[in-house]
Amino acid sequence: MIKRIKKYLLAIWAENIKEWKIELSYKADFLRTFIDPIVYLLPYLLYGIAIVGGRESQELKRLTGMGDIVSFILLGYIFIGFMNMALWAMGFSLRKEQYYGTLEQVFSTPVPRWVFTLGMALHSTLHQTLILIFQIIIINLIFTLRFNISGILPSLIIIALMLLSLYGFGMMIAGLTLTLKQGWLVSEALSGIMMVITPIAYPLAVLPIFLRKASFFIPSTYGIIATRHFLLNERLEISLTTIYLRLFLLTMVWISFGLIVFYLIDKKTRESGTLHTY
Repeated sequence: MIKRIKKYLLAIWAENIKEWKIELSYKADFLRTFIDPIVYLLPYLLYGIAIVGGRESQELKRLTGMGDIVSFILLGYIFIGFMNMALWAMGFSLRKEQYYGTLEQVFSTPVPRWVFTLGMALHSTLHQTLILIFQIIIINLIFTLRFNISGILPSLIIIALMLLSLYGFGMMIAGLTLTLKQGWLVSEALSGIMMVITPIAYPLAVLPIFLRKASFFIPSTYGIIATRHFLLNERLEISLTTIYLRLFLLTMVWISFGLIVFYLIDKKTRESGTLHTY
């Protein structure tokens, strides 16, 4: 068992290194991934400041207990990167192997296909983390962010739990891509739904009740509200104990569900002989 785990970890690390080598071979495109998120975010911040008439919003303070719209939106927005990691990077990990011309080699290696998906997840997580650090530094130079430094550690713990849950999403989409071929349809639909019901640029309180209830099935909801609580002192409608417990349960459920879906679809496509049409 230990030898097998070690073999899987080596394969995950090898996939991560391979992706870094490919990305760093195209330096202009690599640099673009750091600039695009900032260019995309700035209009939201400037638009918010223009509408509110300043950085502080009394209505936001009434709803959440804090009124700094710049810090509020930024903390929500950075979670889009983590959601995209699960819905797009992980979901299309095997599809990318087809583009690279290495799909056959992947399917002939003596490790499960989900190991390569986790390797892509590791790479995407590291890359996204670098982008977020760069993004926070630049936005801080422009607006001067107001964070509670003491909340960094508990925020990282929450984000780690959330990432594990999102990996389950990614595994499910990677499996669906094997059979649907055009997996972007699933990613696009889920991405749109999650963008609406997750409190990225607005608090949960503004959502209709049925959407508010649906949002508690999405791990990123807990990641965002807990991180804002730790770093911005946002008022919580549920206790931290409840957040940790629910996030832990969602992690178990989504990882199990994602692996089961991936395994069943992978087995079915191999037995039906449709992998060559992938």
